[in-house]
Amino acid sequence: MREDTRSLWEQYDSEIEPWRRGRAVLSVIGLLYLLLQLLGLCANLAVGKLEAFLVSAALCSVFWLLFYFIWIGVNWIRWAAGAWVGFNGFAYLIWAVRDNNGWLAVAVSMNLLIAAYFCLSPSVYFFAKRQRENRSWFRSGIIAGMFALFSTTFAATAFGLVQYEGYVQAAAIEFGSEALQRIYGEQDRDWLMQHSTPKALGNRGRRGVISVFDEANRFVGHIRQISAATGETRVFYRFPTTFVSVANLVADGESDYGHTCLYLSVVNLGQNWQVQWTWWEHPGTPTGGCKSIHPSGFQPREG
Repeated sequence: MREDTRSLWEQYDSEIEPWRRGRAVLSVIGLLYLLLQLLGLCANLAVGKLEAFLVSAALCSVFWLLFYFIWIGVNWIRWAAGAWVGFNGFAYLIWAVRDNNGWLAVAVSMNLLIAAYFCLSPSVYFFAKRQRENRSWFRSGIIAGMFALFSTTFAATAFGLVQYEGYVQAAAIEFGSEALQRIYGEQDRDWLMQHSTPKALGNRGRRGVISVFDEANRFVGHIRQISAATGETRVFYRFPTTFVSVANLVADGESDYGHTCLYLSVVNLGQNWQVQWTWWEHPGTPTGGCKSIHPSGFQPREG
């Protein structure tokens, strides 16, 4: 083909060395993954899911460690990464077709293209070959060690957060058991007022908060033999250094009209546990039939 009959793109493309095209496309793939990872990390922080943020950060560090090995021309990692991305893309493509999900189909199609490029593109092969010729194992070891350190640090921090959540769970159950005994067993109005959240007081006022005692006396009578509370706790992160804990708890009680389920939501806004709201099921429910309520999706706000 004569020079004057080719398009500008064909002329430009023919003058670019294959390894340069490989470098350019790998850079675009890296930037795409970086953007998606940053969006995911910011989304986790926005909703206060610090544990998910740390786990995602650790996985991102592993990803960039592997991507760096691909960048410096380690062929077997390139083939393994391409096979893994292709396998995931193929599996999710089946689900996308089954669920008629167009957005998922587009995303997994991009994964299949990336997998094919990693494994089959000559330009990536030539770029990897050139990188191997210029590779310094000393420098590569330092950079790889840095990514490994990041990944280990994030993973260790996530493990520490899990241990902290266990401590919070025990503290919430201890407080919740005392709160249910104080509210329904002893009907201690002053205690409830001192341990109600600003939001509960602001929404309902003193009369609304202590009305639980009159309603309990009217509908269930005196409650005794209150069991220890059970339930689940969630810990949320609030910028810059505050951890907010939310627990939805349930306990069994024996009222004048039979077995009763007692429910309680408690919140720790960084200082002490407080009561957010409480209610009960009508008496006569089967013993052991109280349903635990998971606190997922509940975002506490002060006041």
